[in-house]
Amino acid sequence: MSGTTPGPRQASASIRPRVFASTTGHKREPLAATMAVFARLGLRDLDLNLHPFVEGELTAGAAAEAAAAHGLRIWAASGGWCDFFQTGPEIDSTFTSIAKQVNIAVRLGAPQLRLFFGRRSFFEYTRAAHETVCRNLVRLSKMHPDLMFVFENHDGASLHPEVCREILERVDRPNVWMNFDPINFAKVHVDPMGALEVLQPYVAHVHLKGLDQGKFCEFGSGQVDLTPIIERLIDAGYPGSFSVEYEGTDDPTTRLFEGYTRAKSLLAKLDS
Repeated sequence: MSGTTPGPRQASASIRPRVFASTTGHKREPLAATMAVFARLGLRDLDLNLHPFVEGELTAGAAAEAAAAHGLRIWAASGGWCDFFQTGPEIDSTFTSIAKQVNIAVRLGAPQLRLFFGRRSFFEYTRAAHETVCRNLVRLSKMHPDLMFVFENHDGASLHPEVCREILERVDRPNVWMNFDPINFAKVHVDPMGALEVLQPYVAHVHLKGLDQGKFCEFGSGQVDLTPIIERLIDAGYPGSFSVEYEGTDDPTTRLFEGYTRAKSLLAKLDS
């Protein structure tokens, strides 16, 4: 990607990827209490879901104070729904929402914000739709040049790796990257390793979780082994980061802790 702002692919290969604990599974719980529990469990590097701020009345100042009190560092923020395929008044509303989320991320000291490409289905992904989403992402990049945006494959057209790559290639901005979620691909029967082969040059952040009988579970469990994905990234000198998520129906704290511990152990083993 062009520009002068350093991106993940420009970082030193000696940088060890960090592992964050995602609060997505706890996004409807009181954040201060969640932070206290995470701190006791040693989950001190966070990917903070912005749901309590966007949908509730929590302020960034209060969250930052709670994080500092418990010795936590917020490395990433996961934003709410947005749709960059929109035009007209709708896209203006999206940019207003994103500006609020950007402000929260900055106040929290998070250098990156996870967003979504949008709700357009693959069958609606026309050349005009491509032009629209690329134009909007360039606009986003220029409006907030000091924050890194990572876009997740979540639903619709973004569950086609070639669509994500086509968009990122066209946007070509130093602060617009891919949030690679291999399990989101696997859930719709897209081979995660094949998807990585398409998207690897643009991956700056990776979500780690599991999939069992078509349902999400904790990382390290289920029917999809992500070890080859992680090995490939590490062998290539991946300088990005990982967030361990839990979106299943069991106790989210226990399952998140188990997944986080497995991820840390695996990365330590690969780094040895």
